[in-house]
Amino acid sequence: MTTILVTGATGRVGRHVVQGLLEAGVTVRALVRNPLLTGLPDDVVLEQGDIYDPAAVERAASGVDAAFLLWPSYTADGAEEVVTALTQQVSRVVYLSSLNVSDDEPAGSGVWGEIEVMLAGTDWTFLRPGGFMVNTQEWADEIRTGDVVKMPSAGAGRSLIHERDIAAVAVLALLDDKHIGQTYRLTGPEVLTQTEQIAVLSNATGKPLRVEEQSPAEARQIMSDQGVDPAFIEGALAYWSSLVDSPEPVTDTVESLLGRPALTFRDWAEEHADEFVVLPTAEVANRYVDAFRTGDFASATKLMAADVVRVAPLEGTGEHQGLTAIMENAQAVTADVEILGVELLGPLLLDDHFAVRFTFDARDLTTGDATPTTKLSLYTVTNGRITREEVFYFTSPQG
Repeated sequence: MTTILVTGATGRVGRHVVQGLLEAGVTVRALVRNPLLTGLPDDVVLEQGDIYDPAAVERAASGVDAAFLLWPSYTADGAEEVVTALTQQVSRVVYLSSLNVSDDEPAGSGVWGEIEVMLAGTDWTFLRPGGFMVNTQEWADEIRTGDVVKMPSAGAGRSLIHERDIAAVAVLALLDDKHIGQTYRLTGPEVLTQTEQIAVLSNATGKPLRVEEQSPAEARQIMSDQGVDPAFIEGALAYWSSLVDSPEPVTDTVESLLGRPALTFRDWAEEHADEFVVLPTAEVANRYVDAFRTGDFASATKLMAADVVRVAPLEGTGEHQGLTAIMENAQAVTADVEILGVELLGPLLLDDHFAVRFTFDARDLTTGDATPTTKLSLYTVTNGRITREEVFYFTSPQG
């Protein structure tokens, strides 16, 4: 049976690539940092490792027939070693590149073009999408908590593409060798200004919204405060400004390859409307518990604020802020433990809080002994997102 490696499998595009390949009946192998928190289907073969680690990539790619490659950094630092490790194991690679890459000078088109050059000599297919519809989630907090969305270059015309369309083309390319050596420029079916995108989100959520344009200086400061790379900031601001007078192109590649029209931004907004509204605490709690019961940890984390705080005095340093730090702590705590199952009691609701009792059926990998652990987590919900978790153990955690 065909086996295909997917990098970025838990991401916005990769998750749909995984699903599409499974539906096609192939074996899917996914390179993931924390197997416990992927939320991927049970029949996906999980290979633990980091895309930045050439040895991990080489292990994951051993014996596969093709690979979907996503490079998550805005620089190509370390990419050459990773690409070499990958292509030593598999020559068939479908790479998620960018619409901004130039055929005339790919190496001068930023990180995406640099990696295209690295893949020369392999059986490559390059997917060059424009902006992703899912990136408009960056406005979610403003829309949930107010009626004004601030942005630079509100009149920038974007031909945003649905992440499911990118994934569908990737699956097609991975399964049929006729796409080897092809470069596909992928966009949505229409150009919408950023102001028009907000109008679509307003209709989808039923909430009146208006746009307030930021000056470049204001936008630069906000992105800088968020830790965005200065070179990226300047490039992004210049690009958005250019789109006011010269909007992004629209291609018919998705329709010609898939035999159906590309999905619209209205389609995307209606699918994701819940992410832009404040859910009641009871709804957050029930969705969170249901996600854990079904093993869909990715959906559980989507209910958390980006700066969520987790306080667990018996674990490591005891307090962690942000999803990345929380995930890294979970990986450390469970490093020597195999989770065999979990039972949940709850949610127990009170105002803007809810509690859940977790009983983990686990095995200590070093001794083979059963190591059941029971804990109670108290969650605080603010503006429809979990902002704090306080953990109380009935039995000591492992690790």
